[in-house]
Amino acid sequence: MIKPRMLIVAIGVCIGAFCLAVRAETTDVIRIGVIGPFSGPYAASGKQYRQGIEMYVQEHGSKVNGRDVQIIYRDVGGTSPAAAREIAQELILKDKVSMLGGFYLSPEASAVSSVITETRTPTVLFGASSPQVIRQSPYFVRVAATMWTSGVIAAEYGHKRSAKTAYTIVSDYSAGRDIEDAFKQKFTALGGRVIRSDRVPLNTVDYAAFAQRIADMKPDMVEMFLPAGTPAISFLKAMGDRGLLGGKLIVIGNNETDDPDLHLFPDSVIGTYTASNYATGVGNNVNEKLKSDLIAKYGPEAVPNFSMVGAYNGMELFYRMIAAQKGTMWNPDAAMSAVISYTWVSPSGPVKIGTDRNMTQNMFVRQVTKENGKLVNSVVSESEGVPDPWAVANPVH
Repeated sequence: MIKPRMLIVAIGVCIGAFCLAVRAETTDVIRIGVIGPFSGPYAASGKQYRQGIEMYVQEHGSKVNGRDVQIIYRDVGGTSPAAAREIAQELILKDKVSMLGGFYLSPEASAVSSVITETRTPTVLFGASSPQVIRQSPYFVRVAATMWTSGVIAAEYGHKRSAKTAYTIVSDYSAGRDIEDAFKQKFTALGGRVIRSDRVPLNTVDYAAFAQRIADMKPDMVEMFLPAGTPAISFLKAMGDRGLLGGKLIVIGNNETDDPDLHLFPDSVIGTYTASNYATGVGNNVNEKLKSDLIAKYGPEAVPNFSMVGAYNGMELFYRMIAAQKGTMWNPDAAMSAVISYTWVSPSGPVKIGTDRNMTQNMFVRQVTKENGKLVNSVVSESEGVPDPWAVANPVH
């Protein structure tokens, strides 16, 4: 008699083998499933994912080595790891995708890790920026900057500007805690002192008390991590109302002043800094073409951001995986091997996938300025060839 647990394991193995057999036979069409927030509170990022993919396909075509590439979009809605897992299973078993991509939030990537490992489905993380996620499956590869990368870059910039004391304020969930930890460790290692750390609930919209506390404590710099949209706008407005932006105080975050959202901010936001793996002002041909093609297709208000570039870079890896298997049956392990140590020029500059399956990339410190009557993020500092600092500090033995 087969015990229930043994039966479940046996079924899992059969499912994985079935998926591989189907994908090996279907060589004329390669299907890619993209799981993203196409509705709900993060729908703007889902829109950027879709546009980044569409721009890449427009530039590079929808065939690779004679194989048609088909993109299947699935909406995870709000924050739902369970939904992400269910969608991933459906895409693999029913839609017979060869690869997966997307995953804006880390918990969603974590939820599918066992599924993609069992079915050997190469999965490109456009987001999912908690550093530990990448190690939850050997079939993950990430094209986003981790929270640790942003936190370390912010601390280094503050040190470069002679900041000795810092105040941190982050949203109280895993990404916020990651960036707080990274910033604290690097800033104190450089000789700085964090005088206060606030973790605020995700639903916080009134930041007046926090801004006043910062004004009273007079730190040299503030490290923030808050959701784009209402929370970020509310906090920075409260800071601006107290004259805390654009002066000696260094206020730096991650992507709170995201380019597509800048028109929502009052001019008091001028002077705010963010550390990001993308800046619209990057002067390479790939970025210039992306921006011009985007405007031609979607209109003059269309602006790329880190989410769009993440999806664009993700497509580069998908196409690389397919191109590496010309004339052969689909092999997921060969697909993963094809992107390790792969280098190319992204809209954000030269990038490389390391053996840790993270991306070494340029990082930018941007400052909100006003040019020709329009708020923009201007690059004030660039760090070249930055690996994920968490992976460097925590090597796999």
